[in-house]
Amino acid sequence: MRAEVSEPEATQEFQPALLTNPREPHWDLAFFGMMGYLVVEYMRLSAQYPILLPLQVGKVVVGITFLGYLISHRRSGGDRSPVYSMDLAMGILVFASFVSACFAPDQDLAWATVSDLVRWAVIYFLIGRVVNNSWRLRLFIFLLLLLNLKMAQAAIRGYAQFKQAGMSEEAIAKFGVGAGSVGFFGNEGDFGVAMCVVWPLAGMLLMGEIKKIARIIFLVSLMGFTAAIFMSSSRGALVALVITAAFGWLKNPKRIFAGLIVGLILLASVYLVSPAYKARLESALHPEQDETASIRLNLWKAGLRMFASHPILGVGPGNFPPAYYSEHSGVEVGKIITAPHNIFIQALSELGLMGLLPILALMIFLFRINARTRKLLRATGEDGQRRFEYRMATALDLALIAYVVSGSFLTVLYYPHLWVLLGMSVATYNCCACLEKEARGPAFMPSALPINLREAGI
Repeated sequence: MRAEVSEPEATQEFQPALLTNPREPHWDLAFFGMMGYLVVEYMRLSAQYPILLPLQVGKVVVGITFLGYLISHRRSGGDRSPVYSMDLAMGILVFASFVSACFAPDQDLAWATVSDLVRWAVIYFLIGRVVNNSWRLRLFIFLLLLLNLKMAQAAIRGYAQFKQAGMSEEAIAKFGVGAGSVGFFGNEGDFGVAMCVVWPLAGMLLMGEIKKIARIIFLVSLMGFTAAIFMSSSRGALVALVITAAFGWLKNPKRIFAGLIVGLILLASVYLVSPAYKARLESALHPEQDETASIRLNLWKAGLRMFASHPILGVGPGNFPPAYYSEHSGVEVGKIITAPHNIFIQALSELGLMGLLPILALMIFLFRINARTRKLLRATGEDGQRRFEYRMATALDLALIAYVVSGSFLTVLYYPHLWVLLGMSVATYNCCACLEKEARGPAFMPSALPINLREAGI
């Protein structure tokens, strides 16, 4: 006997577009605090307005976010093992920094750096748990891009002011242009890293976006970040931009549009870059004749010597400068740059293998969890690959590549970039973690079987 099934039921299929729960929470105390954290961190409010320093605005916002999380926390569905792996690696990193700090020569520097790492671990955790649905993820990334776009336009205006003031191209190429703020965004090299990290987010999310306002935001951000990278005069940032664009072209199914972006960047590198900047780029190929490159090579060698002397725990978190001055006792403090200018050498020299290995694990886990997100969405059909989360997972892969390449020339390990990327990867996965179970459900329902099979009585 064959069960009668109506035609609408027979043709019903799993639609990823229907996954968004109209009752999913939008604003609550935790998400309000999370958005406030972005504003405080990327606008450097306390640094710009010293009157706020005693208020510890950053810690207050993080505390509000954590309190909101405790109040509204609900367990996410789906397979949690990829998230737990990242949590474990983060915990090991914090523990390694704690142990290393116990043996550091400069205890003040060591525990200040440990405090920073704990703060980034908390930020990673909160982003991954609070930004837990598509609506929140979109709003979070829009605000992140807009805040970085604000810094990009500040750099563009600064470049125009330098030109208007008659500063030579040689001086601009040498010193570059930062975001005009204090802190790590004011330094032209660190600012270039920040722009490189958000550049693929704007570029990859632009491709396939159907909402007009979102397309405008992504396009303007992409153009602003590209211009800011060139104007920063950071050689590492430019190298990272070219490499990231090439990877984006390889990973993007819309190869024509992605290839056009790569071509425009290469043309800009050849025809729009000033002769002074080109000369500076070429000088990096001959480090013995380039003062900056020569200094960095010496610092890298010094960092590797520190690692050789302290291979397990390093010289202590934040203790590269005093260790360097101790090795070069004849050097007057403050006369040379004492940052290792490489995130991996920084981890090796200050935290040893106990610190470097969990950092490498976190980077690998980021690629793995983003691949898992794309796999879940592909399983829902072609519509899954057009979802915001699918493009977000690919953009985060490219952002990590940009961070690694640009960070190989600068000391940005204790800056927010890596930890925010890790948190956003967990958040993107959490938005899709329930898809596997839901996608499998209709496959075992009679209404989801092909019509011809049901007619055959199977």
